[in-house]
Amino acid sequence: MTSQPSPFASHWLIRDIVIASHRAAVGPGGLLFVGDSLVEGFYWNQVGSLPVLNAGYSGIWTEALEPRVPLLLKSAEPSIAVLLVGTNDAKKDCTESAIDGAMEHFDTILRHFEAAAVPVIVMTPPPIERAKRLTSFYSADAMTSLSGRIVQIADGRAAAIVDLHKAFGDGAGAGREGLTTDGVHLSARAYRQLHDVLEQTAAGVAMKKGP
Repeated sequence: MTSQPSPFASHWLIRDIVIASHRAAVGPGGLLFVGDSLVEGFYWNQVGSLPVLNAGYSGIWTEALEPRVPLLLKSAEPSIAVLLVGTNDAKKDCTESAIDGAMEHFDTILRHFEAAAVPVIVMTPPPIERAKRLTSFYSADAMTSLSGRIVQIADGRAAAIVDLHKAFGDGAGAGREGLTTDGVHLSARAYRQLHDVLEQTAAGVAMKKGP
C-alpha cells in the first residue's frame, strides 16, 4: 500500500531525478517505458526509431506506481508508452482480495493513458522461475492470476498486449529455465527476447497510429 513506508522510497527519489535528467535528453515524442525493476533493468535506450525514457522503479507495486503515471505522461509527452507492472503485487501469501485491489489501480493507470491519448502497450509480468534465490518470496499462482486479469482489463483498451507470462512460461505455471538470474529478474537472454518483441510490437502500434 502507498500509505505504508517502503524500503525503496529513497531509491524511487533517486530514480525520479535520473528520469528527469533522461527526459530532457529524450525529448517529447519518444517511448515511455513505465514499471518496476524489470523495466529499470531494460538497458536499451532506443526501440526502433524511438528513443526510450526508462521510468522503471525497483520494488514498486501497482498502487504505488499509479500516482506517478500522469506526472510522467505530462512531463515526457511520449508518442507511445509501455507498461509492465504487477510483479511485486504477487508476493508470497498474496490473496485474491489483494489482487482485486491491485487491479483496481491497474485500471486507473490505463485510464491515465486513455486521458492523455497515449497508446500503451501492456505487458504482463513474466512467470517466476523455480529454485532460484528469490523464488520463495513470490507466489506462482498469484502471478498467473494477476497476469490473466491484466490481459482481461487491457483487452480492447491497450494498443497491444504482450503476454510475457505465457511467452516465457514452461506450460506449467513457472518460468522456463534460464529466464531469470534470481527467479524474478530477467537474464540477458530474456531481455533480448523482450526487446525484440517490444520492437516489433511498437513498430506495429506506430504504423497504426500514423504521423
